[in-house]
Amino acid sequence: MTLPATLLPATLGFILLVVLAVPVFLSRNKTIVSRWITWCAIATLSYGAQLAGAAGTVALAILVSVLCAVEFGKLVKLRAFDLSLLLLTCVAFPVLAATQDAWLFKYLPYILIAGAVLPLFSSDLPSSAKRSVFTAFGILWLAWATSRMVPLHAHLTLVVLVVAVTDVASWAAGKSLGRLPLLRTRPFVVSPNKTIAGLLGGAGAAAVCLVLVGSFSLELFLIVALGAPMGDLLASAFKRGAGVKDTGSWLPGFGGLLDRADSLLLVLPLAALVLK
Repeated sequence: MTLPATLLPATLGFILLVVLAVPVFLSRNKTIVSRWITWCAIATLSYGAQLAGAAGTVALAILVSVLCAVEFGKLVKLRAFDLSLLLLTCVAFPVLAATQDAWLFKYLPYILIAGAVLPLFSSDLPSSAKRSVFTAFGILWLAWATSRMVPLHAHLTLVVLVVAVTDVASWAAGKSLGRLPLLRTRPFVVSPNKTIAGLLGGAGAAAVCLVLVGSFSLELFLIVALGAPMGDLLASAFKRGAGVKDTGSWLPGFGGLLDRADSLLLVLPLAALVLK
């Protein structure tokens, strides 16, 4: 049976991920192994959703969005009403992306305004301003960005796999090369463990992965190489503000789902613009 053209890069990416199992397990590093296993599970879910078409991707987007929103709500201490608003958009946005995406784009500013204004009616005045900002941002970051899986569904597994390889390579390069002069520079106060070595290692892995699966373009490379670490930094800022290391503890090697999805959340809407 001949694979659809859009599934060929994803299939090649899966093969690459399986091949990477050799150096991953030979490293005997529990963190790298657990990250690799978790990414394989995430990529498998993405591949299944892609095979199922738009309906499968809508279901996956809702699942990811809702789980991340719950973790985010605990992280920034949203009240039940605020979290309910956020969860409502997490369910509605992927459905609208599949049925009325133009409507969603048109009315997104109004929805964001509602998300910012409604928490202000709370009797908890000291926290209402923060919750207003967090609710509106959560709608944009978790509900809308995740809903971009739907227009991207034909290329979803490709994007997930490239981000996976970028993430694992960035961590490995940071650990193995992070002590070298210049490469050990830590440019981000919000995430002091990130080094230039990690950023370069992740970018290099993104380029190699895209070339090997036959999907390299400068735009997509820059989106992944810059968007994945920046998304991780954004989540790190919220975690540092909350004084926690992870958003959860149920994903091996990652903590919570938001700890992993953060690398995807900035990549998804940008990749949806270049992968038609």
